[in-house]
Amino acid sequence: MRTTMIAILYTLLFLGTACSGKAGCNTPERAHAIVDSLWQKDFNSAQEIIENFTHVKGLLSKKDSHGNTENMCQYILHCGEYIFRCRGKNEDIYTLPQYVEEISLDNGTVKSFMTGRDVARFVDHLYTLKFMKEGNSFEESRDGITITVFYRPRSMNGNDYRKLREVFQSHNDALHAAYLKKLRFPIGNSGCNEELYAVRPLIEQNVKDCELKSEIIGLLDEYKYTMPGEKAPAPPLKDADGKEYTFAQFHGKIIVIDVWATWCSSCLSKMPDFIALSDNYKERDDIVFLTISIDRKEARDAWLAAIERRRMGSLLNLTPDCELQSQFESDYHVSGIPRYIVIDKNGNIVTAYAPPPGDGLDEIITKAYDR
Repeated sequence: MRTTMIAILYTLLFLGTACSGKAGCNTPERAHAIVDSLWQKDFNSAQEIIENFTHVKGLLSKKDSHGNTENMCQYILHCGEYIFRCRGKNEDIYTLPQYVEEISLDNGTVKSFMTGRDVARFVDHLYTLKFMKEGNSFEESRDGITITVFYRPRSMNGNDYRKLREVFQSHNDALHAAYLKKLRFPIGNSGCNEELYAVRPLIEQNVKDCELKSEIIGLLDEYKYTMPGEKAPAPPLKDADGKEYTFAQFHGKIIVIDVWATWCSSCLSKMPDFIALSDNYKERDDIVFLTISIDRKEARDAWLAAIERRRMGSLLNLTPDCELQSQFESDYHVSGIPRYIVIDKNGNIVTAYAPPPGDGLDEIITKAYDR
């Protein structure tokens, strides 16, 4: 029965290409119905996907723009799903990008293809293949905007910012909505930088007004003040003796900050690494290592006990000493800990979202000396 149906569809396909000059014979809907049926298979290797793509392409007239675009969309979708299933570990994935051709996110057939599908996932597949074709590694090419892809996050790179720019330069409402939602995570988790903030005018100009658009623009404007190069907010903090400090008192020194709390097990497990890193600079008087606990005022005794028990005496240990959310937490948008911050000798933010010791914080401190 299936074989018979495929044969009928092949006939319809050839009839469609033969009368492509007639109205109604070459439409996105007809292309979708015919080409989609030829992709209703299970693919267990890159070679199987490539063979199906080239087979369908051979059945299509070169003038059939709808059919060829639909075939390319199907190829991208199945390539991406295959890569997703194997978590990018199969060597044959590197044969897939060579067949990817440029398609426009504004193309009517592409928009029709996205209807009823996870548009962001499809576009993630498209750009992963596109960037791999340009010579990037798989790790550099895969989506770095959301934590859900491949079940582990990576820092956003130039490919991610380029994808965002092109997405918001398009005129695809469904795609805009999907990526506005995705932006909540990187802004909240990693703050804002110049490349991300550069997307703001594209959102302003090309996205239809809605509550989500206003939310993301508001977040970008809010987080802008913790971007690299911005003047570091300097709210008051207190040490164990109640002496008040602000970052302004350390002008001329690099400030390295570990934001933590006594109830944060991850913070406590990483604290020895932070102490060890500070020991590497103990002979220098142009750098200061601080810990800032966001414990509330009623946990003061637990904070003092932790400092003693964790042997943190070589560090300057500070706290906002507040009963509710502190000005420090508001200024630096502290929503998760541990959090690492580096401020340069002029009181400007190097990064408000530094990686942990041993995972890049050391390199950021070295670069801060060169600024």
